[in-house]
Amino acid sequence: MRASFTSKFRRTTCMSAIALGIVLGASPAYAQDADNDDGEEMTLPGNAGTTNDLNTGGEPIVVTGSRIARDGFAQPTPVTVVGNEQIERQGVSNVAQVLNDIPAFRPQSTPATTAIFQNNIGANTADLRGLGANRTLVLIDGRRVVPATVQGSSFAPAGAVDLNMVPTSLLERVEVVTGGASAAYGSDAVAGVVNLIINTDLEGIRANVQYGIADAGDDEELVYSVAGGTSFAGGRGHIVGGIEYIHDEGTGDCYSRDWCALTYNTVSNPLIDPSNPSLGRVSQGDPAVLVLPDISVALGTFNGIFIAGPFRGLEVLPGGETRQHDYGTYFGAGIFQSGGGANRDQELAFYQNFPISSPSDRINSYAHVEYDVTDAVTAFLEGSYGRVEASTIGAQRRDIATIAGQPIFRDNAFLPDSVRARFDQFNIAALPYGRMWNDIGPQVGEVTRETYRIATGFSADLGSSWTLDAYYQYGRTNYSQIGRNTTITPRVAFAIDSVIDPETNLPVCRAVLQGNPDAAGCVPLNPFGEGSPSPAAIDYVTGTVMQDTKLTQHVASLAAQGDLVDLWAGPLAVATGVEFRRDIANGTADPISRALQFYTGPGSPIDGEVDVWEGFVEAALPLTSTAELNGAVRLTDYSNSGTVTTWKVGADWAPLEWVRLRATRSRDIRAPNVFELFGPLQSSFQSVNDPEFGNTQFLSPVLLGGNAMLDPEVADTWTAGIVLQPDIGLGSLRFAFDYYDIKLDNAVSTLGAQVIVSGCFNDSPEYCQFIDRDPDSNEITQIRNFNLNLNTFITRGFDIEFQYSVPTYDIFGSGEGDVSLRVLSTIVDDLITEDAGGVVDRAGMNGSPVSQPSGVPRYIINGYLSYTGTPFEAQVQVRHISGGVYNASLVGPGQDGYDPLLNNSISDNSVGAWTYVNLNASYDLWSDGDRSLEIYGVVNNLFDKDPPVDLPSSFGPTNNVLYDVVGRTYRVGARLRF
Repeated sequence: MRASFTSKFRRTTCMSAIALGIVLGASPAYAQDADNDDGEEMTLPGNAGTTNDLNTGGEPIVVTGSRIARDGFAQPTPVTVVGNEQIERQGVSNVAQVLNDIPAFRPQSTPATTAIFQNNIGANTADLRGLGANRTLVLIDGRRVVPATVQGSSFAPAGAVDLNMVPTSLLERVEVVTGGASAAYGSDAVAGVVNLIINTDLEGIRANVQYGIADAGDDEELVYSVAGGTSFAGGRGHIVGGIEYIHDEGTGDCYSRDWCALTYNTVSNPLIDPSNPSLGRVSQGDPAVLVLPDISVALGTFNGIFIAGPFRGLEVLPGGETRQHDYGTYFGAGIFQSGGGANRDQELAFYQNFPISSPSDRINSYAHVEYDVTDAVTAFLEGSYGRVEASTIGAQRRDIATIAGQPIFRDNAFLPDSVRARFDQFNIAALPYGRMWNDIGPQVGEVTRETYRIATGFSADLGSSWTLDAYYQYGRTNYSQIGRNTTITPRVAFAIDSVIDPETNLPVCRAVLQGNPDAAGCVPLNPFGEGSPSPAAIDYVTGTVMQDTKLTQHVASLAAQGDLVDLWAGPLAVATGVEFRRDIANGTADPISRALQFYTGPGSPIDGEVDVWEGFVEAALPLTSTAELNGAVRLTDYSNSGTVTTWKVGADWAPLEWVRLRATRSRDIRAPNVFELFGPLQSSFQSVNDPEFGNTQFLSPVLLGGNAMLDPEVADTWTAGIVLQPDIGLGSLRFAFDYYDIKLDNAVSTLGAQVIVSGCFNDSPEYCQFIDRDPDSNEITQIRNFNLNLNTFITRGFDIEFQYSVPTYDIFGSGEGDVSLRVLSTIVDDLITEDAGGVVDRAGMNGSPVSQPSGVPRYIINGYLSYTGTPFEAQVQVRHISGGVYNASLVGPGQDGYDPLLNNSISDNSVGAWTYVNLNASYDLWSDGDRSLEIYGVVNNLFDKDPPVDLPSSFGPTNNVLYDVVGRTYRVGARLRF
């Protein structure tokens, strides 16, 4: 994979460099930052703390959240901006790394949240407010972007935009609207908007090379980028372009870090008699869930173990010898035990193999050209291409289930005689058998994702303050997924159920003797003892998962804006337009995936299409010279889910020169995307307590899929805030405080396997239709967990932004410097999910329990203390995460309602506060006007602080979404501007 990618990268780089050289070689050019018309450096709000002074020397601008251009910034919707300066300071290879430092974001999809999940590795998505990346709209220069993620089991939802779309060297700033903006931009803007603003006025060349490595010696990263721009045709035209390549080696697995190798997880402590809780639990006085270290699997070993019956715990070793398994701390329920085991069995298979942070290769390129056709008409053409190749190591096959484990029959061809005698002693025909198939090995997954995008259009000055903008955009994502060494479930069953052929006296698959055509080619597999399966048997039971998916998007837009009429306090500004969008998803998959026979895999291919027609009107009504009303309405017709209307009303008032009050009320929507409507069938396994068998926990097959009958989600959003910019003499002080309240109804989600099973058993018989049971044993054979309009999400809280900057004398004595303090904080009062399983508030939940979404801390404070001067700059970043609970669904000691006899009790549900410190600095080796050569360095997690180790998740013993799992890392690089 690497050789192929490198070859393609070299060809692409060569062609891009030649093209860039031809364009820029025509005339001398110099790199510039975003300047106003007078040549003075423009203060960007991402560095200043608010957006009130964003301007271009008096020219109208458009700030995300509104379609109406103004002089300066005066709108009621809160906007947080990150400027290119901060992106460069942190030495990031993806803008998501900076955005995720904004406390309002939840970094759900990063290289550290890949784990065993192959789908969407290498993608970075934006998740505002903890409502999911599919509810945050990502734009490039105000225009939509083709989605890049597909359906899968990771935290990256299908149909989300990958932020690996634009080289960071071309980003001028990123504007984040932290409130509903559907009336302005349409579907998906429930939580807000992330708008990537490209520096289309760039002059000169910028080049960067960077190297990074973790203190542990892994996670090496190389970054190369070049960007440039120049004018042509006597200034009537301008072209910019850039290309970026990132090679990330990733990290080792859990056992490469001491904190992770402690292998904390949960051990179940069941009631002695569920019908009589007064008898207490097996471990008296302890709660239902114990968080313990040194965890291994109790229901399956690397050699294999009988997990039920009169000789439960009998482990069969290579060569046929046996031993009694040491269960350590295990109370007969659940999957895990603490301690015990033997040799390698003390490693937790659920933490083996997969990297803490996944490796990837990325290439991103972008070009934009615009030309003044006349003095009133400017046409543009832009295109981008991104390619990601990423890999991860998936799960080994894990046949562990207390009821429905892989059965071993008495006449198994490989059953040792000593064990067969025990079968005879107890007159047993078959027993369930648990095994971790490390000798077959884990799945090795590779993903290749290519995203193309081209847009063309024009803007025209119609006179009398009116302008017209039109564009057409085409986007395509080609997604390819391969999973090698993946076990095929029916073949495993055929191969293990082998007997002695009476004619040859050799092992043969029973199904072959019985003439089952589905078992043709079956090779008997010896399950007793690690290393016992033959190479031929392994070849028979494994195969290669293959799925290709194409996501295509067409967008056409025509919009006009201008002053409709002059009123008592100024003109009534209006923007209106129509848009059309078509999203198409289709794909192919191998026959075994289509039949859902792989142990893990992407399932059947998708095939679906959604057309959207939209019309909108927005108006800004000045009430006085310091007050304004703003309103917008959008009518949207979806081909699959009908017509909906969204709207927004806002007010902005500055009663004093240094005080601004703002508020909005909006109705926002998110229509189900192509994957939610037409998503392919996929199989997975989830832990389920089945009341039919005394609440025993086991891994049940769960079928996931789309639902073409889904309706749009509807959100009601409130925001209200105050912005203060007092004149304090020396220095500049800015402060913004905003309240938000979002209630999302009809949210697309799934019931969850446990809710379906429990509801069917209790008071929701309608859920029984989603459960298949074996007609003889009544065991669950499959649970269908499809998308439904189920949930209500409610989130409330406060965003705080503060900055104080003061001029200082440059420490090198070469001029003026500047010291600034910027603080961002989000306080989350509520993050409530209401569904069929009840009400859960994940505000203050610092964990990410298995098969559950990650919560959000009660508050996060991110502070930047910066010194800016010539030729030296430095910054200290402090990120403080409040303490909280591990699982909001559980209750631990010290919490109200704690009772060890309750099923929701846990031994430790508390998480302490955590603080990280990062440091960056840069120095100009050479500077001549706008030309410079700069070296820089970044140290993240300066004090090498380990994450909390007792928060078990799908990724290991901590919450990889919230805490740093790589450890201290270093980045060094050089930037050239000329």
